[in-house]
Amino acid sequence: MINSSEIISEMFRYDVPLQKYTSFRTGGAAEIFVEPLGTSELKKVLQFCKDEQKKVFIFGKGTNLLIGDNGVKGVVIHLGGINFKNVERDGRYVLSGAGVSLSKLIRTVALSGFGGLEVLAGIPGTVGGAVMMNAGGKYGVISDTISSLTTMTFDGSIIKHMRGDVEFEYRGCNLSKQIVIEVEFHLNESKIEVALEKMDEIYTEKQETQPLGTLNAGSIFKNTPQYKAAELIDKANLKGLKVGGAIVSEKHANFIVNTGNATSTDILELIKIIKKTIKQKYNVSLEEEIHIW
Repeated sequence: MINSSEIISEMFRYDVPLQKYTSFRTGGAAEIFVEPLGTSELKKVLQFCKDEQKKVFIFGKGTNLLIGDNGVKGVVIHLGGINFKNVERDGRYVLSGAGVSLSKLIRTVALSGFGGLEVLAGIPGTVGGAVMMNAGGKYGVISDTISSLTTMTFDGSIIKHMRGDVEFEYRGCNLSKQIVIEVEFHLNESKIEVALEKMDEIYTEKQETQPLGTLNAGSIFKNTPQYKAAELIDKANLKGLKVGGAIVSEKHANFIVNTGNATSTDILELIKIIKKTIKQKYNVSLEEEIHIW
């Protein structure tokens, strides 16, 4: 039987402010915060959560996340431990830990002469988070290059999934109640300069059309089958709309920016106004792409 008090004394931290862990730089504190070094510690933490009936929250770099001002009641697991940040290559296969920065992985494989991931240039976050939301854009999605992945269920079981076993969709997959711990990619050989040039091209395009370098969490809403969320928000003349320190970006209507002193409540109110306005004007129900805790 796992000694819960031992786990707490070694790994757990209490009332940890989460602002610095998210790209919005807003939100309250985690009741319990833990950063397991690897899978064995992660399994112990999940066992503790099960025993104590604590709600589990998983995150990597917090770039697609809005945390409420009242914080998070439960155990926030940050996959920032060293054993979640390994990258290994075997021929055209690359094995990446879930905690690896996506931008770092993209550049690493490009400089090694492999292509396929460069289409994800400019997307922040970790590999694990990118897989869970099937991150991507008009040039491709991360699931295009996945050959297999390994997850841990909330009861501590480790499962290896072949690509065909996982159902990926627009901004999601069927891996709920599972934690991605490592991902294997099958890449193509590419000239280094070709991959780097494509990365630069995509990043430059995003710089011109998105408020990169500001406090934001990327696209707030998912596109619908018929409409792009940004186009609807722009058409409704909501660019520049402000609540407290939160503003709808003038550069890209599907981004909300923290101008420096926004609260999560400000951002949530802005989201509410946008959804209500789009529903009233166009009878379209927008769905959040960001996660809200």
